[in-house]
Amino acid sequence: MSIEAALISLGTVAVRTAAKLWLGDRKIAAEVTASAVDVLSGRLTKQLDQRKFNRMIDSFAEAVVERVEPIIDAEFRGLPENERLAAIDAVRDTFDQAPLVDADLFAADLDARHLDKSIRGRVPAQSKLLSADATALYDLLLRECCGYVIEISRGLPAFSSSALTELLRRDREILDGIRQVLARLPQRDRSADFDYDYRQLVARKLDQVEMFGVTLADASRRYPLSVAYISLTASSDELGQGSRVEELLAGDRRLFIRGEAGLGKTTLLHWIAVRSALGDFPPSLNEWNGTIPFFVPLRRYADRELPAPERFLDEVGRHISDEMPKGWVQQRLRDGRAVLLVDGVDELAPDRRDEVRSWLRDLVGAFPEARFVVTSRPGAAQPEWLHGEKFTVLDLQPMSPHDVRVFVERWHDAMRSVCVDDEAKAEIDTYQRGLTAQLDTRTHLRKLAGYPLLCALLCALHKDRRAALPNSRMELYDVALQMLLERRDNERGIDKLVGLDRTEKTLILGDFAYWLIRNGYSDAEMPQAIEQFDRKLSAMPQVEAGGREVYRHLLERSGLLREPVDGRVDFVHRTFQEYLAAGTAVKNADDIGVVVSHADLDQWHEVVVMAVGHASLRQREALFSGLLDRADNERENEDTLNLLALASLETATELGQALRSEIHRRAEALLPPKSLTAAKSFSSAGAFVIDLLAAAKPRTVKETVATIRAIADTGSAEAMRLLVPYTTDKRVGVQRELIGNWSKFDEEEYARNVLSKFPIVEITVHSPGELRGLKYLSDVRIVEITYQNEIDLALLAGFGDLSWLILPADDVASLDPIHRLMGKIKIHYRFRRYDHPKPIEGVKYYLKNPTPSAVSSR
Repeated sequence: MSIEAALISLGTVAVRTAAKLWLGDRKIAAEVTASAVDVLSGRLTKQLDQRKFNRMIDSFAEAVVERVEPIIDAEFRGLPENERLAAIDAVRDTFDQAPLVDADLFAADLDARHLDKSIRGRVPAQSKLLSADATALYDLLLRECCGYVIEISRGLPAFSSSALTELLRRDREILDGIRQVLARLPQRDRSADFDYDYRQLVARKLDQVEMFGVTLADASRRYPLSVAYISLTASSDELGQGSRVEELLAGDRRLFIRGEAGLGKTTLLHWIAVRSALGDFPPSLNEWNGTIPFFVPLRRYADRELPAPERFLDEVGRHISDEMPKGWVQQRLRDGRAVLLVDGVDELAPDRRDEVRSWLRDLVGAFPEARFVVTSRPGAAQPEWLHGEKFTVLDLQPMSPHDVRVFVERWHDAMRSVCVDDEAKAEIDTYQRGLTAQLDTRTHLRKLAGYPLLCALLCALHKDRRAALPNSRMELYDVALQMLLERRDNERGIDKLVGLDRTEKTLILGDFAYWLIRNGYSDAEMPQAIEQFDRKLSAMPQVEAGGREVYRHLLERSGLLREPVDGRVDFVHRTFQEYLAAGTAVKNADDIGVVVSHADLDQWHEVVVMAVGHASLRQREALFSGLLDRADNERENEDTLNLLALASLETATELGQALRSEIHRRAEALLPPKSLTAAKSFSSAGAFVIDLLAAAKPRTVKETVATIRAIADTGSAEAMRLLVPYTTDKRVGVQRELIGNWSKFDEEEYARNVLSKFPIVEITVHSPGELRGLKYLSDVRIVEITYQNEIDLALLAGFGDLSWLILPADDVASLDPIHRLMGKIKIHYRFRRYDHPKPIEGVKYYLKNPTPSAVSSR
């Protein structure tokens, strides 16, 4: 038998093992002679379908061979062919003869090392007659194929009565998806051991993102971050113009990233972790390749001690930490290869945040060469919170209109990928065009869409409600819950638990959310959650199921709960937890006093804002009166509570004139806004603030920047006119802020009316609209274009004084439109994606931002 034939045989057995895991039938999995493939094929009534299914199995086996063959050629070329064949046959026999009886093998977080250990333990003698080198090949192939088994079983649609039909209908797409998943795995070599297994596990677990409203219909569908990730924008200080986070990462080893709810902080950390695990950062972040990521969500430690380094693996895989070499994490931290990704300072109670800072300080002191990225909501930690540890602060910004369009396109791409026919795809095209048109014309929707979470909600609701969209954040959450808790299952004919309708689901989830908030928890142990469900169900005799059954139903069907690690449960996003908790606090518990008493705590700020939206007029006025009374009596919390009252006007649909006037008066006293957090409170409060902001007299750069941000974020038709007077301010920070708000307006109009009023020599262009607006900026000499696709270089043909042009290397095929400028300007390309771009003759490439003194001419 040839090596190729042996590998095909091995690939087939590996796929058959994956089929056992996918089928989930413990009896079949435990029988060595049982074939899940034959069982599945037998369920197909048509012979043609059986043949198609068997061809698919063969294709999966070929995908395994395509991955394994290069490893053998590279690592074991010198091993005699007979010994290679013996090792391959031994691996095949191990899979063939091993019963799958360990319950953990069917867990969602199964990893290759644990599967390897389990099946090796069941068939221990397969490698005893092999030479040392052949044994090394056996060990490598077995571990590698265990990874492929897991990826294939997880990459198939969730097994159900209709899964085989879906598998045959989408055979090419599913096969391509499996190939892509296998291709994204890190490449194993002969020397790889624990490092490789851990990196593979990180990549498998975190290289996915839930496209809200898409994964709901197909829970098994995983969208890789490398495809779905939207590059975020951040400023490096309160005066800085926004830049892509990936560019800001390049220069620092310690970063403190702050961002409002729904801006994508956790997704960003997942992206860093996956890129680190795969070693495929873009060239601008080449120094980050070769690192090992450790993702530590602080919510897991709300009721326990913060982890020591040896516990950094707890989040990603519970199976492999006991096989970790002694001191492995510490060594990676010490030699600078570790990236510690600490998520959610705000998700711990305020009285524990000093403990977090001390923990980080100790880690930085012990391992100064390691990289650290820490995230938080702004209210939980001021920019200087980690100043003593020399962390660079980045403040995330909402997506620009161009980024929103990209996000909307990718969401609808995900929808198109599960369409059965061209007619269904055409319908999705129609929804995409309709939503894009609404976002272009409805200012309030455009503001909501700047947050990735809310943008995904808008996409899902626009399709679900046949283009009818809500006008406010509260309405958006309300109709989203209606879709998640009731309409989807009803429309798809899915049986519900007796007595468990939308009202009961909302009450149960709201009670659980409020219990978490009151106790300062972000998640809970599963038995605790079930206990809370049982307590609530004791007052609902119409629901026949018990707490455990209801818990499992809501976990699997609502899309609101998840088990991020075995045995613990949380809400899929904290915003839903806050919305539901606020509803319970005011509608069910009438806990106005409790809400007011916690209003100074940043963990409760969003709860307060949403409680105002849920409340009756009487409750709403009691809430506002309580906030203002506390502000009058607590000097240390005065500004915080007054600003919170101002921000809560966003959701106050009805309020007495006396209270509203008092809040307006206090808002006037808070002008000019002193920070970007205060600016957000002003911009969200309503139309009345535009007149207050117009009369503001900021003096310092920080005040002026915050005032400009507040005006721009109101979305008012008057905003652009109010920004014009600031164009005479020559301070660099002010001018950067004016430029930074370009994307919030019609780009050409803003360039003509605002940016043209002061000299701009160097400009970064983030969208086609901004490129069109350049014609009004006559002083520009240096232009960098960062966005992808639709780059119309003809718009630059008239810039005779342009001296530098910086382009994304993989998005420009021809320089012909600006051929007349070639003798005058210096053109440079930067890499944007992970594959090497096709070179254009005569053009220089570079990895970092150029400066006139550092970059050679074309």
